[in-house]
Amino acid sequence: MRRLLLLLGLWLAAPFASAAPLQVVVSILPQAYFVQQIAGTHARVSVMVRPGFEPATYDPTPRQLIELSRARLYFSIGVPFERAWLPRFRSEHPQLRIVDTSKGIQRLPMAGDHADDADRGLDPHIWLSPPLVRIQAMNIRDALIAADPAHAADYRHGYARLAETINRVDDDILHTLAGADLRHNRFMVFHPAFGYFAKAYGLQQLTVEQEGKEPSPRQLAALIDTAKREHIKVVFVEPQFSRKAAGSIASAIGGKVVVIDPLAEDWPAGMKAIARALRETLSPAGGQSD
Repeated sequence: MRRLLLLLGLWLAAPFASAAPLQVVVSILPQAYFVQQIAGTHARVSVMVRPGFEPATYDPTPRQLIELSRARLYFSIGVPFERAWLPRFRSEHPQLRIVDTSKGIQRLPMAGDHADDADRGLDPHIWLSPPLVRIQAMNIRDALIAADPAHAADYRHGYARLAETINRVDDDILHTLAGADLRHNRFMVFHPAFGYFAKAYGLQQLTVEQEGKEPSPRQLAALIDTAKREHIKVVFVEPQFSRKAAGSIASAIGGKVVVIDPLAEDWPAGMKAIARALRETLSPAGGQSD
């Protein structure tokens, strides 16, 4: 009788055990959005680089290192801190499968910055291009299915919903930029994070940061001359970076500094905000926001 009750208890507990969500870790906030959209309640997602921190120099907290001992999957994306930490994660957490979500993506050289990138001059900011996000999403979907085949159908449906969202974001950006004068397609940014975005929409970023550092006085003067020649009146800066050099250029050209965040967790809203900011910058009369 006791054995029967034990077997009955195990049988009743089995559905609840199998329903426990996968413990998943990602490097940056936009990845959390992708995983949550695909996995829904089947995954619990932790983000390594906390809001307000820069992926180039981030060090995990002791609590985050403990969380890794419970994680099944780590979705990497190529940001700089991974180069130092992923080998340690692998050696200390043998249960952890590290999935490269950039698989299948041809990465661009990092414009003006070869010191802080993850893979010797390759740009990690692949989440800022909707066409490349589709590839990342497929890599995430396939890894979730491999780790949790019981919910494969749900992961496929989640991917399909995310793919529709990506398509809408792509269309919205195209519509927003349709109001810009793309004969003047260069925009100035402090950190060269927007190369993939620029390539996707026929734009070109002009970077203030040089090889991971603020520009020298000579480089600063050349940037100011270029901005004046090309009628650039806005210098974009990320909230994770100093505004000092960007402010100097903006003051010299009679322009302003505008903050845009490539690490927004709400990926659709963040991408649309970038497009609106660029439209206003590239429109000769200042443009109108949608």
